[in-house]
Parts: sequence; C-alpha cells; structure tokens
Amino acid sequence: MSRKKRQTVTLLVLCLVLIAAGVGYYALIRHQAAQEKAEKAKESAKELFQLSSDDINKVEYQGEKSSLTFDKDGKTWKLSSDKNYPVNQDRITDMIDETTGVAATKTVTTSCDDLTQYNLDKPDLTVTVTDTSGQKTTIYVGMESVSGGGRYAYCGGDEKKVYLISTSLYSSFDYSLGDLMTVPDIPSVQADEIRYLKVEKQKGKNFEAEYDEKDSPYKDIYGWSIKQPYTQPVAGDKDGLQNLFGSYTNIGFNAGVSYKKDTALEKKYGLDQPQYTVTFRTAKKNVTLYIGKENNDQSSYYVKMKGKDGIYLMEASSVSKMITINPLDCVYQRLYAGEQEKLNQVELSYQGKKYTFDVSKTKKKSETEYTYTVTSDGKKVDADKFTTAYGVISYLAPGGNIDPKASVKGNEPVAQFTFHEDKKDTKMIVYPYDGQNFYRVSVNGVMQFTVDKNAVDKVLKQFASLK
Repeated sequence: MSRKKRQTVTLLVLCLVLIAAGVGYYALIRHQAAQEKAEKAKESAKELFQLSSDDINKVEYQGEKSSLTFDKDGKTWKLSSDKNYPVNQDRITDMIDETTGVAATKTVTTSCDDLTQYNLDKPDLTVTVTDTSGQKTTIYVGMESVSGGGRYAYCGGDEKKVYLISTSLYSSFDYSLGDLMTVPDIPSVQADEIRYLKVEKQKGKNFEAEYDEKDSPYKDIYGWSIKQPYTQPVAGDKDGLQNLFGSYTNIGFNAGVSYKKDTALEKKYGLDQPQYTVTFRTAKKNVTLYIGKENNDQSSYYVKMKGKDGIYLMEASSVSKMITINPLDCVYQRLYAGEQEKLNQVELSYQGKKYTFDVSKTKKKSETEYTYTVTSDGKKVDADKFTTAYGVISYLAPGGNIDPKASVKGNEPVAQFTFHEDKKDTKMIVYPYDGQNFYRVSVNGVMQFTVDKNAVDKVLKQFASLK
C-alpha cells in the first residue's frame, strides 16, 4: 500500500473513532439529564398523607353532584342514610383507594392569604376519611389549574399551604348517588336469538314483529310476520330485522334513580304513562322496558324494567336506536316470492285481455337446473323472454307504504296476475295510486305497499307481447 493510501486510511479510522466518541458522549449527557429531571420531579412530589384502605371505615364527601356518607360494615360499604341502598361496592372501593395515598405534584404556596383565587374558599370537593381509631383526614380540592397540571388542594386546617394534586381524586368522587347504585342487568341477547319484538309508542305508530316457523303465514319465506304498523301481517325480511335487533344487544342502565317502588317518582318521570314500551323475547328470555321522560340534559331516559321496582337511567343514544324503526326496512323485499322451479301456470288479465302461460320443465343433467317450455293457447312462446318477464314480476320490491290519506286515481284494477305453483296459488292485483309514479299492489288480499309504476308497466307489456 502506498504511503498516501495509508495516510488516508488512518485519517478515516480517526474520524470514525471521533464520531463514535461524540455519539457516546451525547447519549451519556442525555441519560444524566433524564436522571436529574426524574430526581427533581421525585423531590418536588410531596406526600400529603398515607392511609391503608383496610383501616378506613367511613368516608364523607361533598362534591358538585352530591353530599354523601358511607360506612363500612364488615367488608361491605353502606350508605349511612339508607343501609338497604344497593351500593356499587367496586365503585366505592375505587374511591377509597384513591384517598389512601395523595401526593402533591407541586407546592403552589406556603403562605396563601386568598383561597378564592384557587376556588378553595368553596371547594369543588371535600373528602373526609375516618380510620378505625377515629382519626379523621380531610382534603379540600379546588379548581383545575389553567395549565392543566392538576387541581389545587389543601389538607386539614392548614389553609396556608396550597398544593397541586392529580385530577384523579376529584374524578373518583365526581358521582351522584344514582351513579353509585348497583343497577340490575338487562338480560343479554344476541340479534339472531330474538323471536319477538314490539315497540309501543304513546305518539306515532307501533311496531310488532314475530317469528313462527310453524304457523306464520310466511313460514315458506323466513317465518317472520310484521304485524304492526300494518293492518294485515306482511312478510318480514330476515336481514332487515337482524339489523334492527342489533340495537337490543348489549343494552344496559348507566345509573340508578330509585331502587324501590316510588309511585310519585314514576309519575314525575313519566313512567305512569310511558312514552315507549319495548318488549323483546328469545326462546328463554322475556324483557319489557317502560321508557319515560328524558332527564334535564337529555343525555338519558328514565326507564323501568318489568319485574323490578326501581327506576333507572339509560343513555338516550341506546333508547333512540331501539325506538327509531323504519318498518319498510324490515319488510321482505319481494311482493310475490315466486319460485320458477315450482311454477306451473301464470294467468294475466290486462287491458281487457286474458293471457294464460303454461309452464313445463325438464331437469338438466346437472340435476340442479331446468329447461323450461312455455305455451300460451297451445302455442310455444319464447321461454327466455318469459323467464325474464317472470323474474321481474317475482322480484318487485315494495316502493313505499300506502298513505291512507292519499287521493288515489281510481280503484279499477290495472292488471291481475295469478301464479299457480306446485303447492300454492298467489294472486297479485295492481291498482292505481297517484297516477304518476306508483301503483298499489294487493297480494293474496293484503294491500299495504306501493310499487314502481314504470317497472310494472314495462313488465306487463313484456307479458302481453310474448309469442
């Protein structure tokens, strides 16, 4: 290697060594700075008091939502003013645990002359815990720091020393009495388990759907009948109903109001005449909820559950999902649920003429498909065109609900179909409606829906033109 090359290599190695040393020094400096910062933070933290949760047998607090006292009876916390009150033990335990070790993250002042600037003249929260020896410890919590670093507080009667503490203490006691009630569970259900639903409304139309695989008039579809708001039961759509039933899974009460029978409160909160009564059933569970008024901030509704004396709160969003129903979304989306594999004959009366189409079928070698032969007055017609027209008529969907107040444009039938299948006959009659966009349709005497006029006119012409 030449002298020049050796010098270049040497310089390169020295540069690498210097860079490595610099990186190591920088990492060391950062580590030391982090340690110093942690030590300073530890030094600045001041433990205001240290208690054992096992030694605490009484807690009193005055907050923005309530002023309550709880006593410990053995291992159970009880409301001092009502020993039978169903106290949420987990929530009370969490509150007590929060008081066992309160530390100041910062000493704000040791010579406070004006508590008003910290909102400590009238604290947002005052907590007093009493241990088994009778010793009381009190902490007063004021406003939150503008910088968001915690809340101002002082301990005992030492009003001169104001500290900054974590907001967790305040949050742990930010409960009303109802928030601390053990509320009953609403039986949990899965959407596909529900077999009956009824939503009764004080104002508006009720909704009712029932599944009966044996006796439902629509057992050959899904077995679901929509009984209300329709004057006659109509076929229910499985997918549409499953979407609706999803609103009834994982519902629950978020707080309590009263755990015992209280007629005056029921009247006050509109439960003597509920706005809504919701009933849903599975094979093993039967739930009825009575829904009254909304609370003041409209975040929840007052609710009673059949079989329970208490009054509880349920989130308004949950209630809204349960009671907001578009019946048409739950209706089977075929007015005539025909199956060409079972079809034997179609009769049509249209524009003063009668058409009869006889259908015969031969199974293909695959044994899953058929070849169709269609005749009218003994003459063959185009089977493919017939199949296309039949497919349209058998998949006509409800266009909307018939408005009983609508001014219809006559009651003479526009057309009448009779479909003869292996084990059933279906009669579909098309009537005028608004004269522009829709017809009314009766299927086996049930007339609840409109249908797209243009689609029907087109398919009628297709049938009439078959040769």
